[in-house]
Amino acid sequence: LLIFRMPVHQGKARDMSSQQLRVVVFFSGGASALRYLAKEDNNFGVGYKIVGAFTDKPDASGRALARAHGIEVARLDFRAWSKQRGTKRNDMTVRADYFDEVSQLIAGFKADIIMLSGFMLILKGQILVDYAGKILNVHPADLTVLDEDGRRKYRGDDAVRLAMEVGATSTCSTVHFVTDGVDEGAILVVSDPLPVVPGTTPEEHQEKMKWECDGPAYAEALRILSSRQ
Repeated sequence: LLIFRMPVHQGKARDMSSQQLRVVVFFSGGASALRYLAKEDNNFGVGYKIVGAFTDKPDASGRALARAHGIEVARLDFRAWSKQRGTKRNDMTVRADYFDEVSQLIAGFKADIIMLSGFMLILKGQILVDYAGKILNVHPADLTVLDEDGRRKYRGDDAVRLAMEVGATSTCSTVHFVTDGVDEGAILVVSDPLPVVPGTTPEEHQEKMKWECDGPAYAEALRILSSRQ
C-alpha cells in the first residue's frame, strides 16, 4: 500500500489548461468535506472539478452547499425506495438493486472519481464494478494500525470512540479506495494527527476531525489523483 503523509503545505495547483479530474460527491448530510475543499483547497476547480453530486436523503443540508457552487445534485430517497418495495433499510440483499439505480442516475456525470463525504450507506452491487478503483471514502481513524490478528484495528462506525477508549492521545483520518469489504480498500492518504483534548467526547472530537483531518486528507488525495491525469 502507498501511504502519503500530508505535507504541511500543498503543492502548486495545476494549470487550468490541463485535463481536470471529474469528481462526483456522495453525501447524506452536510457534505463537510465538500465545504472544506471549496473554501480551503487551492486545487478546487483547477486540478479537479466537482461535476455532480448524489444524496440518498432529499432533506440533506449538503444540497444547498452544492447548489451554491453550481453543482447538480441527483437524488434517490433510500427510505422511500425501501418502503415502496416493502423491504427493510438494513436488508443488504436488496441494497445492490438500489445502487444499480444510483449508478444509472449518475452516469451522465462521467465521473473519474466518486468521493464519499458523510455518505451513510454501504455501497453494494454494480456500482462497485462500474467504478472499481474510482471510489474514495474518508474514515475517521488511522487504518494503518493493525490488531493482534493483523487486521485493521479501527474499522467501522465507532472508530473514534474505540480509539479514545483505549487511550489514544490523537487520531487521524484515512482516505482509502472503497471495496466490497468495509474499510478494507487500499490506502491513499493518512492525515496529520489531531490531538485529543481531555474531557472531549468522541462525538465532539469527530466533529473537529471533519475540518482538521477529513477535509485536508481529501484535498491531498485529489491532488495526488489529479496530478496523474
